[in-house]
Amino acid sequence: MTAFDGIACVSIAVRSIDEALPDYTEGLGLTVTHEPQVSPRGFDLRWVELGAGGRTFLELLEPTSEDSPVHRFLERRGPGVYQVRFIADDVGGTLGELAGRGVRTIEGAHAEGHADVGFVHPASTHGVLFEVMGRQARP
Repeated sequence: MTAFDGIACVSIAVRSIDEALPDYTEGLGLTVTHEPQVSPRGFDLRWVELGAGGRTFLELLEPTSEDSPVHRFLERRGPGVYQVRFIADDVGGTLGELAGRGVRTIEGAHAEGHADVGFVHPASTHGVLFEVMGRQARP
């Protein structure tokens, strides 16, 4: 059995955080929980908490350059779910178990600033990138 211990975050690609944010805060009544962040990978992001306790978030991603993977995603697919971030106690063991079942993982990939992270290729998950993050690395 795969050792996922919940979902930490669902990342949503948007063309404009400023335009999308009211749909989540005013429309859905959710709360922005972190200051705006800028990624060196060419996108801005904003965290919106889902429920009490700060265990699960939505992460709105807006591209800031045409080199950004988020920009490429929006060009190909339009706004929507970009990735789902799962928590695991043993990232390497979880990815190894998945690979043993024939799931395609992305070798050598990591999230900026986090060593305890791996990815499942969207080809194995019907078009959605899965990130597997160690408990200590989570937001």
